[in-house]
Amino acid sequence: MPDRRAADVVRRAVDRAAEQVAAALPLVLTGDPLPDGDTPVHAARVACRRLRSALRAYRRLVDREWSDRMRAELRWLADLLGAARDAEVLRARLIRTAGTDLSDVDIAALDGALTLRWDTALRELTAALRSDRCRRLLDLVASGELPLRGRAARPAAKVMPALARRPWAKLAVAARDLRADDPDACWHRVRILTKRARYAMDAVAGEVPHARRLAKRLAQLQDHLGEQQDAVVAARTWEEISDVAPVTAGRLIERERAAARRSRARFPAVWLAAEHADVDHGGKAPTP
Repeated sequence: MPDRRAADVVRRAVDRAAEQVAAALPLVLTGDPLPDGDTPVHAARVACRRLRSALRAYRRLVDREWSDRMRAELRWLADLLGAARDAEVLRARLIRTAGTDLSDVDIAALDGALTLRWDTALRELTAALRSDRCRRLLDLVASGELPLRGRAARPAAKVMPALARRPWAKLAVAARDLRADDPDACWHRVRILTKRARYAMDAVAGEVPHARRLAKRLAQLQDHLGEQQDAVVAARTWEEISDVAPVTAGRLIERERAAARRSRARFPAVWLAAEHADVDHGGKAPTP
């Protein structure tokens, strides 16, 4: 549909993401397992992230005040979901990292500490989901309200490419400068920029040549950086709860730090694959 307006693209993407949020949040309260094996907390967190990312990707086309307010509320909820999700991930990672050669008693003690975190996070999340603030957010999400700016009336093919280039350029600068011994915060920043670039490419896939291909490569990069981040967070967490099993926690920390180093060593190759993906510059990624 080469003649469709940018507004049509924006509304379709935001409506789809809003529907996912409205469908996912009630499942957190029931706790029912999902057919695909995912957890309700993870599904709801992903849905909130997608809606926030869509609003960010289209921020030049949507009323700024309205978009900022919506994104702030979604972030509030996503942070609560994130605390519960982190506990889920860490409990599963504990078993995987421990393998079969560490003390079962110590692993149970560490899992108990994580369970306390999970219970606290879930309690706070449940209270938030039942609050008036969350009900107002859900009403806004379900309303279909989406105040657009004047430029959204322009043809999508003329508006969308610039929306994709900006986040890609920011990522390219940060990724090219990233080094294995950089602080954890630098690696986390590149992961965030990767998410933004990926969602931006997804958002413009119908109008920007090869955007789908780059979005796929960025998804692979995001997964890679996510594994590195999980190892960093796990090592930090084992240190925080090490008093319940100091020796075993120390061995877990060593394994997680080694996993993070291996992931960082592989990063240049994964980044190169994304950087060389065709975008809209004849097979060459846009230069920042």
